[in-house]
Amino acid sequence: MKNLKSLLTQAKLEAFHMGLMKDAYLYFGAHVTNDQTKFTLWVPNVNKVAVACTYPTSLIEEVFQMKQHPLDETIWQVEIPQKLTDCAYEYIIETTSGKTIKKSDPYARASELRPNTKSIVATQANHKWSKAVLQQKKVQNYHHFEKPMVIYELHIGTWKRDEQGDFLTYRELADILIPYVMEMEFTHIEVMPITEHPLDESWGYQATGYFSPTSRYGTSEDLKYFVAKCAEHKIGVILDWIPGHFCVDEHALANFNGSPLYEYTQEERRNNPEWGTLNFDIQKGEIVSFLLSSSHYWIQEFKFDGFRMDALISLLFIPNSKERLVNQQGIEFLQKLTSRLKENFPGILLIAEDAWNFPKVTHEVADGGVGFHYKWNFGWMRDTLDYMETQPPKRSTVHGKMNFSLMYQYEERYLLALSHDEVVNGQNSLLNKLPGTLDERFSQLRLLLGFWIAHPGKKLLFMGQEFGHFEEWTFKPSLDWSSLEVENHKKMANFTKKLLAFYKSEPALFELDDHPDGFSWIDADNYEQSIATFIRRGHLPKDDCIVICNFSENDHKKIAVGVPTNTVYEKVFTTTTDQQKPIIYAINHPSNNLPYSILLDLPAFTMSIWKKKKGSEAQ
Repeated sequence: MKNLKSLLTQAKLEAFHMGLMKDAYLYFGAHVTNDQTKFTLWVPNVNKVAVACTYPTSLIEEVFQMKQHPLDETIWQVEIPQKLTDCAYEYIIETTSGKTIKKSDPYARASELRPNTKSIVATQANHKWSKAVLQQKKVQNYHHFEKPMVIYELHIGTWKRDEQGDFLTYRELADILIPYVMEMEFTHIEVMPITEHPLDESWGYQATGYFSPTSRYGTSEDLKYFVAKCAEHKIGVILDWIPGHFCVDEHALANFNGSPLYEYTQEERRNNPEWGTLNFDIQKGEIVSFLLSSSHYWIQEFKFDGFRMDALISLLFIPNSKERLVNQQGIEFLQKLTSRLKENFPGILLIAEDAWNFPKVTHEVADGGVGFHYKWNFGWMRDTLDYMETQPPKRSTVHGKMNFSLMYQYEERYLLALSHDEVVNGQNSLLNKLPGTLDERFSQLRLLLGFWIAHPGKKLLFMGQEFGHFEEWTFKPSLDWSSLEVENHKKMANFTKKLLAFYKSEPALFELDDHPDGFSWIDADNYEQSIATFIRRGHLPKDDCIVICNFSENDHKKIAVGVPTNTVYEKVFTTTTDQQKPIIYAINHPSNNLPYSILLDLPAFTMSIWKKKKGSEAQ
């Protein structure tokens, strides 16, 4: 490898400072080459910098003074004629005021296990990605707009633990999680943040290590094993990544040179009071290069299939602006980020979380958009859960919450997320949000998931909700897997498995998710009976699905539902436990502005899906 001084050329330094560098991790941080270890750090406006290394076997600490780069006084370097692999290290910085502070490495690729906070000189990567895995990475998200997508969101530390109550390693997780995800018919896994973070209870959203997989669950090699095993079984892996804000802990990025550096210099934009974090200052080119490089690192090094990007509201709008003023620099940063990722990783999947009502989040940058593929539909989630939490006799008064999302459905490409945010902090699990007896709540949970699957948009479900987890999610040993020994929960898990398998088998439920031709109401306004009926369509007319939802507590008899064709219709799916497939002959009687109708009984709290019976001919 070339000497670091020649690696960081004038052109590369200019790219770094201008926010154009996407591979800064190759030049900054600790790198071992043969019998040398090289440290490089960007830290402007300081008096001195040293790196203190602690040897793993002797625990002896040795301090090495760093020098400024000959072409750039903001960058400090040292080359040590030793192979310091696995050594713990931290930077000792003397600020301009003469104060000494100690910092972990922003570009560290490994970190000590909390509560320790030092960085680790990473071992040289030796994982070999097989040709089959690399090929699967190319096709995993191929034509994803027209493919089924149902994502299983999980927090690694609380999904399941070992017999001693300790965290599973990434390798152990692979051996247990992948068969489960495959059995349940999910297409992707989304892991909540695994960038290094000091506090377990932050769930990873208060990150300190933007290039360092958390050591809670093992090594980088273990993580690569997990991602590779997922690919071998055709399961995509999405990383929850935080581009807007970071942890306030003193050992990390906060006040890195003794004053705001990674965070905004403007005090009114600096703090994020809602989350207790600091906002990245994307006005600085060096911070943009840092974040661009972090995003590229996780895809290049670990072969993740995409990102769910957290809390974009702090980038699209000026932080702490009560008027929600547009943040033009934040928009330009996100446009650069999405454009570079798509350019370098054509198969990547980019999902925007909290973007509020900012327009064109999922439109192409060339068309004035932000460049994401999907945007979480918070409006659908909040309206639907509000509607389902309403006592059934009063649902007629809030019927508009159930159907309003279709007013704006095709303005963006949406993902319907029933995520961790909906089952924490006193909000109850999905099951216990619902009113009524326990049996009624399970019936309504099946109805909710049925409506979720039938509604246009890709899908995400948080762990445990697939089997009706009874308690809300908290940071505790693991999900209550013992509940699967109870009949109601076991039936719920089996139902979810059948629902997702049905979804994946029906092109009408996913092929035209982002096109108005894929959906039409039969009756959106039957608020008196709390019934909703609509048609989902794919490319072929034979795939049309008629969806009938009864959100009320009443059994409705002989309800007329309009249908487009005078033929025989077959029930192909129901949320009831009765999985028989009766047929109904259409009658020559107009209903719901359609030329024909079918008469059917609708049990309380159920969804059913009907299709033209195969082999039947229109009359």
